[in-house]
Amino acid sequence: MKTKLILLMVFVAGIMNAQNKLTIAVDGIEKVKGNVLVAVYDKENFMKKPVYIGYAKVDAETVNVIIENVKPGEYAISLYQDENGNNKLDMGTFGPTEKYGFSNNAKGMMGPPKYEDCKFPVEENEDTEISITIM
Repeated sequence: MKTKLILLMVFVAGIMNAQNKLTIAVDGIEKVKGNVLVAVYDKENFMKKPVYIGYAKVDAETVNVIIENVKPGEYAISLYQDENGNNKLDMGTFGPTEKYGFSNNAKGMMGPPKYEDCKFPVEENEDTEISITIM
């Protein structure tokens, strides 16, 4: 009886600490090469320090990036296709030379969009799927 009670408590604690899977479907890929690099931010750290990161090899015109163990909350995503594998968004005179995107397909004016335009919820005990078209 005591063993069953302990196992039940461990199981319930595991459920209470369960975290979610975030799947980002990235489309708009024209050149099937390189990787898609994803940064997930909370409001406090938007475009400064990601709270989660992920990547996927580009092997099709649509790529899924999966991030496990995401805590419930509100987040925003920035991502880019690193075509040449140097792990940075290459810039030219007039802005990025590699394709990039933000959650909610938000667009900025002379810079990144605002957090409020990119934010989306991750609900407790629910996996979240979003789609971003890179530009």
